[in-house]
Amino acid sequence: MKRKNGWMEESMLDVQLQIFKCVVEKESFSLAAQELHLTQSSVSQQIHALECYYGVKLFDRLYRRIRLTAAGAALYPYAVELERLYQATNKTMRGLMDITGGRLAIGASLTVGEYLLPKILVEFSCLYPLVNISMTVENTEKVIANVLDGSIDLGFVEGLYEPMPVLADRRCGGDRVVVVAPPKHFLAHNKVNPLASLMDERWVLREPDSGTRRVFEEFVNRHGYNAASLKIVMELSSSEAIKSAIKAGLGLGAISCLAVEDDLKRGELITVPLSEGEITRNFIMLHHREKFQTRAVEKFSSFVMENIT
Repeated sequence: MKRKNGWMEESMLDVQLQIFKCVVEKESFSLAAQELHLTQSSVSQQIHALECYYGVKLFDRLYRRIRLTAAGAALYPYAVELERLYQATNKTMRGLMDITGGRLAIGASLTVGEYLLPKILVEFSCLYPLVNISMTVENTEKVIANVLDGSIDLGFVEGLYEPMPVLADRRCGGDRVVVVAPPKHFLAHNKVNPLASLMDERWVLREPDSGTRRVFEEFVNRHGYNAASLKIVMELSSSEAIKSAIKAGLGLGAISCLAVEDDLKRGELITVPLSEGEITRNFIMLHHREKFQTRAVEKFSSFVMENIT
């Protein structure tokens, strides 16, 4: 009987430590209660019980705000480690069954999200129908920010990416950024065009935080020209909108070859070859090194690497 009571006491302590961790991270008893689907009084009772168990005060309550005491700060890393061990245990045990479920949150920059990942997602979903998949399409900078704050499991970005110690990155394919123009543009008659001859042209480009825009500007700068001097007459956040503007004669554009493949086949746009060569870039898959990876995330990461070259 004593052994049973000891087990029950330890089990309740585990729950209290999880509640304590949530309160610390939310910096609020009420917000923790919402997150845990408990009443605020229940959260307060469990924290009080934890304080009684260790014989220390974990929080100071000042003017409706809470602040960790020295004892609370010492306890928090152990609560974090306990949750990590629980997740690792569950992951291992569930991995013994050949069933992948759960949630998979993905963020992708425009080119990857609109022209590359949809087919991959459909194929993965057919293999693992129990996985609930969501994908948001943002510019590269926003995708990286979402990986950093943990709101998504995996991020896919294009072009220039500044490595960060906290982010794990893997190359997963790539494409070319091409300069395009309306079919009747005078550049259509040239086999190749020096970049210098394009600097005075009007341009329709993506917004500054776009991976496509940054890759193109880096190419211009690398070949001895100042990208800031480009005559940008319009900035648009959609590849389709950019193509429509170019077809209407507003200017030249720099866009992914994946985005204009069908337009080139139909003769609605032409590419403008550059004498400086092609503008190539890699696609990068990112995840936060400290964010727990579920089996679904691991499966999808492997699936992407196997199906994108």
